[in-house]
Amino acid sequence: MPRTIIGLDISEDTVAAVQVKSLMQGYQIIGCSAVPITEAGGISVALRAVCEEIDSKGSVCNSVVEDGHVSFRNLSMPFTDLRKIRQTLGFELETLMASPVEGQLIDFIDVERTGSQTSLIAASVNRAYIGAHLSNFDSFGAEPEVFDIRNVSLVNQMLMQQNSPANGMLLCLGSRTCAMLLFLDKKIVLIRHLPFNGKDLADVASLAAKKEKAGLSDTSQYGVGLVALCRSINLTLRGFQVETATKLQPGKIFITGPGALVPATAEIIGKELKLPVSNLNLRDDTDNIQLSQHLIRLYNPALMDNGLALALREGKKAKGFNFRREEFQVKTQFVKIRKELIHGAIYLGIIFVLLAVNFGVDYRDLKKRNASLDGQIKGIFSQTFPEVTRVVDPIHQMKTEISALKNASGVAPGINMDSTSLEILNDISSRIPGDLNIQVDRMVVDQEGVQIRGTTDTFNTVDSIKKGLESSEMYHDVIIASANLDQSGKGVRFEIKMQRVE
Repeated sequence: MPRTIIGLDISEDTVAAVQVKSLMQGYQIIGCSAVPITEAGGISVALRAVCEEIDSKGSVCNSVVEDGHVSFRNLSMPFTDLRKIRQTLGFELETLMASPVEGQLIDFIDVERTGSQTSLIAASVNRAYIGAHLSNFDSFGAEPEVFDIRNVSLVNQMLMQQNSPANGMLLCLGSRTCAMLLFLDKKIVLIRHLPFNGKDLADVASLAAKKEKAGLSDTSQYGVGLVALCRSINLTLRGFQVETATKLQPGKIFITGPGALVPATAEIIGKELKLPVSNLNLRDDTDNIQLSQHLIRLYNPALMDNGLALALREGKKAKGFNFRREEFQVKTQFVKIRKELIHGAIYLGIIFVLLAVNFGVDYRDLKKRNASLDGQIKGIFSQTFPEVTRVVDPIHQMKTEISALKNASGVAPGINMDSTSLEILNDISSRIPGDLNIQVDRMVVDQEGVQIRGTTDTFNTVDSIKKGLESSEMYHDVIIASANLDQSGKGVRFEIKMQRVE
């Protein structure tokens, strides 16, 4: 893991950054900040303000795609190979998308693999948006290596904890959107962004980001919006259960985001959904995360847990989405891996020296073995072809002698140049009726003719074989040399001789 990592969370209300340092056992939060997004400044101004509070120089950065710019689909693909899924996923989504699939960047996470089927969650983001979103980071001083989807890393970190429930749901409540992530059997199975009329939460988030006391003086209108949201959540859950035929249900609800700063939120959601509800606090629920003393007052779980989860995300291969791919892939990595390259070069130099020593020893042994094999080859050649007295290249000479023998024996003994062995076999096969029960044990083709030995069921069958062969023009004098019952008394052993036509 790099020296420091910054998790940069961008929501509809705030930009939050959490910087962690890797320790021998666990991590330490060494910086955190949350800045409200204003209509006048937008994301770029908020990012610049975060950069003034956190030194991003030399740190790796992981960030997210904003809510509202991602489209989700739950699909089942007839593959288990993830590469095949990635190659064909665009064609599968083409009929389900309102805009051309070429303009969308697609990624997925696999949910379950059963037999030859893979259940997955596909997410698509407009390519033009990603290009514009990347330009916002010019003022931050650190280009994100990962673009995940908000809350996915947070749920994955939560599920890694031993005390996390197997079945549950995370609700991230913002001023315009509620992100709903359902997990069953400790796997994310559903992601949806639901509209939410929580405009008062923008002020709550702004006050909390400024380290001021946050809350709502009047929660009546806010409560009406929460009740409507809970109806949407219930409908979404029922639809998912019908579509997937699952009987599993969430056992607990976790809330985060600005909505978690309002005490009435947990009470209203718990009453409407009839499930236990609690505010998520990733730092408190995780044993191996330390918080510097001067940051205890500054760290706000509701606004910063997503940033912390992104900082703990273990690189590009971690389970989750990453839209830094294809034309948006990080292209300049040399500065970040320069130290690793130097160490790698030293190790390679040592390996090359050891290989050179090993090669020298192997070459000496191979030379001795080669000389011994050359002597054996010459001895075998002299025994096989004693008439050759001058041996220069035994292998080449042996190939020449074998080719000469093959040419000399190209035609089987006793067979005319016009009649190959295959033609004789084909003639015999065509003259013996296919419905006869016959097993040929031995067939000899020599200068005198053809001799067939075998076993059949009755003496009449032997006569039928003889009559069939007599009609051939390739041999005459077809005789039954012998025909006797076998030891079991249930079969007849026979021998038929044919003299070939000269």
